[in-house]
Amino acid sequence: MSDDEREEKELDLSSSEVVTKYKGAAEIVNKALQLVVKECKPKAKIVDICEMGDAFIREQTGNMYKNSKKKIERGVAFPTCLSVNNTVCHFSPLASDTSELEEGDMVKIDMGCHIDGFIAVVAHTHVVQSGPITGKQADVVAAANTAAEVALRLVRPGKK
Repeated sequence: MSDDEREEKELDLSSSEVVTKYKGAAEIVNKALQLVVKECKPKAKIVDICEMGDAFIREQTGNMYKNSKKKIERGVAFPTCLSVNNTVCHFSPLASDTSELEEGDMVKIDMGCHIDGFIAVVAHTHVVQSGPITGKQADVVAAANTAAEVALRLVRPGKK
């Protein structure tokens, strides 16, 4: 068996090492998401929240595979993005940006992490508000949730 064939087999999900890397990346990015959601408060600077999310991912991935014989790349696979209200997606501000979150803002959060190229990406919609969501925002969140549930039920082996 050549080295190329051996490397191809390693990339298969039947390899416990590959599954471990995916799970590790997923755990880190889920913890980072929880941290970012907690920081989404009125008057919080968007750039600070994004930088904190990326820093958390770099710190956590930096602690993994330190003693590995083979150099394993790891870190941010997709920068932390906070898209507020009418911004559709993937807004990661420049360091000079002074935008802040306000009460009632709908924030779409996207971020990703990788370990050795095995990527885990997460997205979440959060409303900066202390009580229950009502009105148009509640309708939008409910519609998106319903659409996701319908799509999930349609995904079956063999279906097109």
